[in-house]
Amino acid sequence: QRGTAEPFEVKITRGKITISSVTWEDKGNGIAYIRISRFGSETNKEWNQAVSEINLKMADLDAVVLDVRGNPGGYMDSAIHIASEFLKSNTVVMHQEDALGESFEYKDTRTGSFERLPKIFVMIDGGSASASEILAAGLKENLGDLVTMVGDKSFGKGTIQDARDFKDGSGLHLSVGKWLTPKKNWVHDIGIEPDVKVELTLEDFTEGRDPQLDKVLELAKE
Repeated sequence: QRGTAEPFEVKITRGKITISSVTWEDKGNGIAYIRISRFGSETNKEWNQAVSEINLKMADLDAVVLDVRGNPGGYMDSAIHIASEFLKSNTVVMHQEDALGESFEYKDTRTGSFERLPKIFVMIDGGSASASEILAAGLKENLGDLVTMVGDKSFGKGTIQDARDFKDGSGLHLSVGKWLTPKKNWVHDIGIEPDVKVELTLEDFTEGRDPQLDKVLELAKE
């Protein structure tokens, strides 16, 4: 504590802190900004809640901004679930290919609330990996010019892991296949290039500026 010269004791009670992986904000002009920090076990439920709130509070919805910057990925099914909000039913979101070259399709199996949106923006950067790239590529390759990706090139992680936990507390993440975009492109070690490249410098970050988001909001208002 500032201003206290002598040390003092504080009793701290351990507690569980829950941080939502999906948050949203009304940016005005019919623009809903949705931040997805990770794709975890609660992400689908948190996404559904956010969508319900947006539909309830934003009757003038014209554009959705999905921010997956710095999102390292997580559950593949959550990326597919979120992509399905924007795609028509039975649309291929991604392909999975095993070591023998056998391929499996993953499709949108539900009717989403944002299928008729005229403007969709996806914010990516070098920290956007795996499930974040599945979401970004799934939307861009299916919806074309309706989707504008802004930011910097994504990480480029195109493998799929099977996570195993053991009784001694150790664990193993085993690569069991690779994922491909709807058009069967493999982004591993390549990444996804944004449509509009905007750098976020260290100075921007320390000064609290976000030129990438500023650019998205500028484009969304056009």
